[in-house]
Amino acid sequence: MVVNSKFVSTNGAVKKFSDELIAPLKKGELAFVLSDVPNGRAIARTFLIDEDNKYSLNQRIAGITPHSDTNSYFLHSLMNRHHYFLRFDDGAGQTNLSKKEVENWTELYPSIEEQDKIGSFFKQLDDTITLHQRKLEKLQELKKGYLQKMFC
Repeated sequence: MVVNSKFVSTNGAVKKFSDELIAPLKKGELAFVLSDVPNGRAIARTFLIDEDNKYSLNQRIAGITPHSDTNSYFLHSLMNRHHYFLRFDDGAGQTNLSKKEVENWTELYPSIEEQDKIGSFFKQLDDTITLHQRKLEKLQELKKGYLQKMFC
């Protein structure tokens, strides 16, 4: 699967495939969007890689390998649409985060034990949100069907 800005901004829903892994990603790494249109929804979004050699980076997407003392899910939650990166979007031209701008980002982290707990909590929260979104979508479809029956 090719990791491009559309893939990341839709959390993997919009897929593009390639026959070869040009820039393969490994489990636990982050894909990070470096370029987007003005006021775009993709800039500075992260995607946490869940499997080795399944994803390949596309242009203007950075592959970030967390340090061994950093929880991947914690870093994914922390970096995703972080205000530091969003401030480079002036709303007028295409936003292009440079390698230097990303490398200059600093943040204080808790211990790895606390990161693990926070990351686990955020993962559970994200899973719960996803579950409720799916339930909402099903209920909206059911409502749509009932409305169609009422007016037919």
